[in-house]
Amino acid sequence: MKSMIVMQTDFGFGGGCAMRGTCLKVDPELEVFDGNHQIPKFNVASAARNLIMMVPYWPQGTVFVSVVDPGVGTSRRASVAKLKNGSYVVSPDNGSFSRLLSMPGIEEIRVIDETRNRLKGTEKTSIFHGRDLFAYCGAKLASGIISFEEVGEAYPVSEVVRLKSDTYEVGPGFVSGYFFDWMSTFGNMETNIPIEAGEQAGFREGESLRVTVTEKESGKVCFDDLAGFYPSFGWVPEGAPVVYNSSDGVLGVGLNKADFARTYGVGVGENWLVEIRKDSPDVSQKEEVL
Repeated sequence: MKSMIVMQTDFGFGGGCAMRGTCLKVDPELEVFDGNHQIPKFNVASAARNLIMMVPYWPQGTVFVSVVDPGVGTSRRASVAKLKNGSYVVSPDNGSFSRLLSMPGIEEIRVIDETRNRLKGTEKTSIFHGRDLFAYCGAKLASGIISFEEVGEAYPVSEVVRLKSDTYEVGPGFVSGYFFDWMSTFGNMETNIPIEAGEQAGFREGESLRVTVTEKESGKVCFDDLAGFYPSFGWVPEGAPVVYNSSDGVLGVGLNKADFARTYGVGVGENWLVEIRKDSPDVSQKEEVL
């Protein structure tokens, strides 16, 4: 059975259509699915987050083609990662692989050899690698035309580009990180702090936690209040803040039947520091985690 291809990009369905066509020209029998072509422009962190949302829920051997590539045509590596769950991700190595390093883990990574695995006739252009490199090479891999070893030269997994926003702190009664993404429809905020970090900090369901959100650039504190730590929103009164374990495996912050992002004017990225702590935390033992 041939592998399936799942695509995500930040350039809309027009470019996605060209990538799909490239895959089917390689092998008309391939199953090609559009995962998400509306990643925010140039938002590599969002691409990384979206991958860990998709990868665990597709069959082993699926080839994911992820193209959020603000450095297209530069010296950044165009790569294929073999994951520890048996699937593959074809992407620029610009931080998009970052979260896959811990879940499910990257077994091996190879740079695409353009002399063998580039769409013929595109050698004079360097602005659409989504079509010319990533979709084309991904289709050859998914169809069995090439093996993973034939993608190109391997390089150490330790050299995979990591996002700074994957760094968080944890200690007894304390975690700190960034808002990594948000659910635009409802306004819930996703941190980059794993659920396990909250467990390590000693957070317990049903207790109140103090949440502080600071815009680092200006120093403005946008939110500083107690929030209940519960499984979901309906455990707190309507409009009240809640900390919860997100379906993406991280701690989330939101309001019950209200929009946290718009209510408090917060955004996504390394500029938005989030601290969650017990009333009297011992932060003397906090440690940075990457």
